[in-house]
Amino acid sequence: MVENENEEDPSQETVTFLYKFASGACPKSYGFNAARLAGISSNIIRVGYNKAVQLEKEGERRKLFYQLFGKRQNSSDIASLIEQIHTVL
Repeated sequence: MVENENEEDPSQETVTFLYKFASGACPKSYGFNAARLAGISSNIIRVGYNKAVQLEKEGERRKLFYQLFGKRQNSSDIASLIEQIHTVL
């Protein structure tokens, strides 16, 4: 949130962040909105978005692979992991 908005001298504006840092992945990123506001071409934003989706799926697959083959599992864990695999394929 921008406080003390000053169009004549933006260096005098105060920014208050409404979120706090926490460990783990962020459930939502506003980078594509920021790119749009910065005037980046919608075609470039679309390519970036598609690449982000692809990388997220690859990360989920890699995590599931490690869960399946990185350590010993019992049969109920394996059944649950198979269900998760179906959601990312």
